Amino acid sequence: MNLKQCVVLVILMSAFFSIPTLSFASNPDVREKQLEEALLQQLHLNITGALKSIYKTEYVMIGCTEISNIQQPEAMRDQSEKRSINVDAMNGGKYFELTISLCRVGPKEDNVELYFKNDTAGANYYLVDYKIITGENSRKLTE
Repeated sequence: MNLKQCVVLVILMSAFFSIPTLSFASNPDVREKQLEEALLQQLHLNITGALKSIYKTEYVMIGCTEISNIQQPEAMRDQSEKRSINVDAMNGGKYFELTISLCRVGPKEDNVELYFKNDTAGANYYLVDYKIITGENSRKLTE
């Protein structure tokens, strides 16, 4: 190996070991954030559709989005073993209830919580309820 090949090999190795995604996979906080962003991306049409319906507008502006709560419904609780049995879908899927928190939504820049479930046969998420928080007063509206 000549000097030129050694320099190229060292540059390639340093570039390979400096790839940030390799360290992301081992960091649980970064991985959790990536999973949250992936799920929010999948729910984007549901979120914007719900906000369009709530605010009765064609275009919706959102400042920030996060999943503030994920729950898996329980079918029954085994008191003897102090554990619960989660509800499973007939096709082997899982049912979840999500709370999506949004900030700076709409013309008044409200904070909004959207409550979604996926307990249908197709396991698609749908809006169950929402809460609009404007300043000191908050109101809860149910469709």
